Amino acid sequence: MGRDRRLLLIASVFTICISVVQHHLASAQESKPTLGTGWQSIVIPSTNDVVQLVQFLDETKKREPLNAAQYIEKQRALREVAKKIVESTKDQNSAVFRKAEAEFVSASVMLLGNEGPDAQRKMFEKFQDYLTKRDKIEFSDVQMAVLAGQNLEQLPDRTLAKEAYKSFADIFRKKDASSLSDVIALLDANGRRLELPGKEFKLVGTTFSGEDFNVETLKNKFVLVYFWSSAVKACEQEHPYMLSVYEKYKERGFEIVGIGLDEKKDEAQAFIKKLSIPWINLWDSRKNGVSKVMETYGVSAIPTMFLLDKESKVITIEARGLLLGKELERQLPDQSPEDTNQEPSDK
Repeated sequence: MGRDRRLLLIASVFTICISVVQHHLASAQESKPTLGTGWQSIVIPSTNDVVQLVQFLDETKKREPLNAAQYIEKQRALREVAKKIVESTKDQNSAVFRKAEAEFVSASVMLLGNEGPDAQRKMFEKFQDYLTKRDKIEFSDVQMAVLAGQNLEQLPDRTLAKEAYKSFADIFRKKDASSLSDVIALLDANGRRLELPGKEFKLVGTTFSGEDFNVETLKNKFVLVYFWSSAVKACEQEHPYMLSVYEKYKERGFEIVGIGLDEKKDEAQAFIKKLSIPWINLWDSRKNGVSKVMETYGVSAIPTMFLLDKESKVITIEARGLLLGKELERQLPDQSPEDTNQEPSDK
């Protein structure tokens, strides 16, 4: 496997890990959990002595948070101390300065989803400048770029996330490094995914039985495009709910098109047979960790679900779980005789 392909594979896996981090951060904001047993609150040193600050930075990095609140506390401490080191170091070419600058940017990126709009914009612009100034893009830079975009995706307004993916891809393009080609493709694809709502979704492929498929044949139906893999436990865990939704809405004009992303076709087929999956399934094998459709639409986490309307236009790129049921109930309400005799809603 070439270095550029490895970068894309690892970056894709990294984004899956990010979704777990975001889940914990969201839980922390909602439930405000108390600090776990054995965790001592981090006290930022008041000194400006660089040696002591670097020692504190290294020690803090080794600490292992037990919950989301501790994770946020750790990142904020790293960011503040790294900033103090940067401000106290005159030689911007020194190893200490470069290390502190990288730590500051990294911690800030990790906290993007927990800041207000003004702070998010400011940090985004600082990260842009940081990447632009880099003589050589390291793997950690690639990680941070993907993470920054993923963090910004969690916000209700994804304008900055779209801008981030485009900006980072453009910066990497200007570095003119062949090793970054697949990373650029990944960032471009993530940007395309965020632009999907409201646009027509093009999907052609081959079913597991070898038949050609085009999503246009399902116009006049609401279609769930479901990216799955037998290797991902969540896909099996969600199946009972998916099946209940399918059986409830299929007669009202709803269809599911699964896209199997296993590396081995026989494993995907065994999964379909095991769960007695009744809907259409396409085979889009993952080679070296990615597949054509994943690269095209920036699908880096599995399962991922897009819901299309009757014109094959994307309603939402987040149609997983209860969100799917609520959207289908809105789009395909029960038209029983009792309902049709009721007064129409003003809405």
